[in-house]
Amino acid sequence: MDVLPAFLRAVLFRLLLKKLGKGGFIDYGTYIRYPFKVSIGDKVWINRSCAFYPGYLKEAEIIIGNHVSIGPETSIFAAAHDYHRLDLPDIGKTVRIGDHVWIGGKCTILPGVEIGEGAVVGGGSVVTKNVAPYTVVAGNPAKLINNRELHPTS
Repeated sequence: MDVLPAFLRAVLFRLLLKKLGKGGFIDYGTYIRYPFKVSIGDKVWINRSCAFYPGYLKEAEIIIGNHVSIGPETSIFAAAHDYHRLDLPDIGKTVRIGDHVWIGGKCTILPGVEIGEGAVVGGGSVVTKNVAPYTVVAGNPAKLINNRELHPTS
C-alpha cells in the first residue's frame, strides 16, 4: 500500500480492519497480517513501517485504544509458537494497548502483553510483560524506569 495516497490507504484500512476509529493516521509501509483481527481506536497515529501480526488463531487479536502514538518500525505480535513442544504449534494471546499510550520507534510488543492507560514505552524496547498504567518502561526486556507525573493541560 506504499504507492497509495494517505486518503486511499485510510479507505482500504477502514474496509479491512475489524475497527478503525476516526481522526487517526496509518503511515506508509505499515503491514497488517489478518487485518480483520486488529481494532484501532480514535486519534491513533501509526508511524511508517510498523508491522502487526495477530495470527490466525481465534483467541488472538490486537486491540489499540484511543489517542495512541506508535513510533516507526514497531512490531506487535499476538501470535507465536510453543517452543516447549517439538512440533512448535501456533499459540495466540491478545495484545491490548490502552488509551493515551505512547510507544517509541523500533519497539517489539510480544503476545499477551497489556499496556496500561497513559503508559510510555521507550524506543527500541522489547515488551514481554504487562505495563502498568501511567508508567514509563524501556529496555530489552522492558523494565520500569519511572512513573509518569501528569500535569493539567492548559
